[in-house]
Order: sequence, then structure tokens, then C-alpha cells
Amino acid sequence: MALYPEKIYRSMAYYRLSKNDYATHESDSISNQRKLIQNYAATHADIELVGEAYDDGYTGTNYNRPGFCAVMEAIESGKADCVIVKDLSRLGREYIETGKYLEMVFPDKGVRFIAINDDVDSDHRSQGDDILIPVKNIINESQCRELSKKLREQFRLQRSQGEFLGAFASYGYLKSAEDRHKLVIDDYAAEIVRNIFTLKMQGYSQQAIADNLNRMGVLPPSEYKKQLGLRYQSGFKSSKRAEWTAMTVRKILTNTVYVGELVQGKRGTPNYKVKKMRERKPEDWVVVEHNHEPIIDELLFSAVQKMMQRDTRTSPDHKTVQVLAGLLFCPDCNRAMCRRVVTRGQKKFYYYVCSTNKKGCGCSSHSISQEKLEIAVLHAIQGQIQSIVEMDTLLKQISCNELLAVKLKRLDILIAQAAQELERYETFRMKLYEAMTDGLVDREEYHQMRKRYTQQIEVSEQALHELEQRRKETEEEAAPDRTWMEQFLQYQNITALDREVVVTLIDRIYVYENREVHIDFNFRDEMAEIYDLLNTAKKEAV
Repeated sequence: MALYPEKIYRSMAYYRLSKNDYATHESDSISNQRKLIQNYAATHADIELVGEAYDDGYTGTNYNRPGFCAVMEAIESGKADCVIVKDLSRLGREYIETGKYLEMVFPDKGVRFIAINDDVDSDHRSQGDDILIPVKNIINESQCRELSKKLREQFRLQRSQGEFLGAFASYGYLKSAEDRHKLVIDDYAAEIVRNIFTLKMQGYSQQAIADNLNRMGVLPPSEYKKQLGLRYQSGFKSSKRAEWTAMTVRKILTNTVYVGELVQGKRGTPNYKVKKMRERKPEDWVVVEHNHEPIIDELLFSAVQKMMQRDTRTSPDHKTVQVLAGLLFCPDCNRAMCRRVVTRGQKKFYYYVCSTNKKGCGCSSHSISQEKLEIAVLHAIQGQIQSIVEMDTLLKQISCNELLAVKLKRLDILIAQAAQELERYETFRMKLYEAMTDGLVDREEYHQMRKRYTQQIEVSEQALHELEQRRKETEEEAAPDRTWMEQFLQYQNITALDREVVVTLIDRIYVYENREVHIDFNFRDEMAEIYDLLNTAKKEAV
């Protein structure tokens, strides 16, 4: 090297460290890259360091990095005409884009590029560099691609094992201090969540719930997380002072995290080159049930979801919906019934009519007085509760072992029937070949019939497997599940209808043209099963 170089290059030192580099190579740290480049500049008289820039925690698969943008600004402004990095991988790991900067952008702007450890210097290129540099870039990109695959697989494994990988826990939960991949209940926020579900069951709309929380001065999730010291940012803040909104309330009411279910992987990038997040198909989500302690009971959550799927809008002069809103249906057209007000003199009368008929689209009115309907529903609920009370009394008189024996006996009968059906289809399929050789069916009929029997065999095998699995689960039951019965028993002293009672106990109410009312209660299948068990146990005891 000449003692007095003809040109002094004003050089920008550039350092980059991705998140994945933290746990791999200590030599890649920002401080070590800085020492290497400073030592290199000190031993080369034609290089003067005029500045430095770095990207800490940024991937090398794209060039939209603040530190690298600062390097390009220094070049554009004429402050620098040389870029020095530790090696080619610090500049970037994307083959095409890195090649563009080395072969087009830097030469076009008269910029000298130096990668110290890879012995690359654009002012002293050898014939082999035209092959060596692209090969190294391809290797760097290949390493990035393989690392990306390993990380994706690792993340999917962690998610499938119920490890929480999100940056922030859902409102109502916190990351455990002992294990940041586990969710624990935040007592204060969890109580707000319970209050939201309670208000929804009482008939309040999402907007009414949001207004109520704002009046009480409850911080919305985004502000609450900031109060906890979390660096949380949300794109949904629409004013200087964040408040509860109907959308925020709806997200809480529909989030299965509150029943202990962890759903992850809803969004992601297609590959390591594309950084824009995209929504994934539900079948690609990772769902782990009973993963953490629930805040909301599953039955309550299910009732709220059902009500949110139905038309339960509030009238302008009411904060809550009508007691029977979203539950009334016409049995003929299966459309919802709607409320109608009729004024006669100084009095107002309220009726429910078929919405199809009200719109003039056919069907009949199925008109019924709101007062009479609510009285009929109240009496039906009281009668249903009394039936459950009597059933509960009978259950307490029969030992768990007796009920278990009845259940297992019934399942054994079903299993035997399923096995016989499977054997019959297998026998038919076996005899098909004989029928073809005897000329009873031709080859085409043989293949068609064999295919049909094979499908029936597969269905029978699946049914048999499910029955055997059900028997295995029944054997492990300590006692009959009474959770659904408690939903009724808690309202034994009911004397008037309210929204919570109706939504908890009733699925649908049908009003016929002759004003006859038919009610489908929740848990009717469970009730029928218990009745059947009790009757069978009674007969066998005689």
C-alpha cells in the first residue's frame, strides 16, 4: 500500500444483528463488529471512518432497515463513498437484493464496498470474485431459509404444546413471572371480563356495555396494558383518549381464550422473504383446549355466542333488549318473530308477529300478546325446573355404580349391533367375487358394489370405534355430569322472567297460528338421556 494514498475514502461502518444471532455467534455482536471495522480502518491509510449505522434485531432478508437507510442517506448526500461491513451476511441474506446492491447500486453511485472477513473489496476485485461473491450470497440466503424453516417448526411445536408465544397476553391474563409462555389470570381485568359477560346475558348491547365501562372510568385494554408498563400499541385507537368501543367488547365476548382455549397462528408470513402478515385459514390455526385457567364458564360462553348470532338489537328508548328477543320463531317459515306496538286511545298493546308476514312476503301473522306469551313462558320454565328437581331427587336415590352399570350395558348393546353390522357388510363384500365368477353379476357391477360395500364398512368401523371410545370414557366417569342440571336448579324460586334466566334455559320458542307455544329448552338431549337411564334402572330393580 502506498505511504500517501491517492484517494481517501469517507467510509460508513455498518453493523447488523438479527434476533436469531443473539443465541448463536457472540462474534456477531454489534460491539465486536465495531471493533473489527475500527481496527481495519486504523491499518488502512486510504480509509477514514466518517460515521456508523447499525440495525439491532433486524433480519437480513430485506433492506427496509433504519440503519441501512441511514447508510444510503449518507451516500446520497455525499457524506460517504465507502461502506464497510464485517462480512457479506451483515449486509444482507437475500441473494437477489444483495446482488443488486453489489453489482448495480454501489457501482452506479461510485461507492466502494468492503466485506472484511470475506476478503471482498470492490476496488481490488480478482477474477474469482465474480463467481465467489454470488456463491457466498447464495449460501447466506440458504442458511437464512433453513433457519426460517427450523424456527417455524419450533414455533409450531411450542404452540401445539400450549406455550403462549404472543407479545402480549389477552386482556384478563398476564404472562406468568415464572414462565413467560404460560398465561395466568389478572384478577382485576378478569373481573371486568366477567362483568362484560354478565351484562351481555342481561340483554345489554355491546355499545351499551362499552358506554357503561367508560362511565365507570375503566381503562380499555390498550391503556390498561400501558399502565402495567407494557410497550403496547394498537392501530384501533381513534381519538386522543382511548375508550371502550363496541368492537372491543365484541372481541372479548367472542374470544375463546376466556374458556381456557389457546388459539395461535391465526396470522403469519408465507415465507421468510415476505414480511407482510396474512390471515391463515382456520384449519391452519393451532388450537389447544383446556390450556390455562378459564375466566368464563363454558356454558355461559356458549349462551353468549348463541345470542350474538341472533338479531337482538335494542330499541331506541331501551338500554337492554326485550326479554324474549332472539328466541322467538315462526314454526312455518322458521323466521324470527318481531315485536309490534298497537296504540288504542291512550293505551299501547304489544304483540309478537311473524316477520315474514309483517313484511308482506307471505306466511300468516302468528300474532300473540307479549304479556300472555311471557306468562306462558314463565309457567313452562317453572314446570321444566320442577321436572329437573324431581330428576335430581331420583338421581340421589340411585347409586353411581347402578347408573354406570346401566350406561355400560346400553353401550355394550350398541357396540354388539355395530359389530354385527360391520361383519354383515364384510361378508357381503367377500361373497361378491363368488357372485361374479358364478355369472350372477358382471365385472362392472362387481366393482360398483364392492366400492359401495367398502364405503359402508369404513362408516361402520368409524361408528364402532366411536362407541368403544365412548364406553372407555364412560368407565372413567366418577358420577353423572350434573353441570347442566345446576343451570336449572339455580332458578328454583323464579317468579318473574328476566333476560339471564331465559337465555340460560331456553334455545328456541315457537308460536303457532292458534297461539300454541312450543319451547325447546337447552340440554333437552341430556335430560332425555337421564330420563332413559332412570327408567331403565327402575325396571331392572323390579
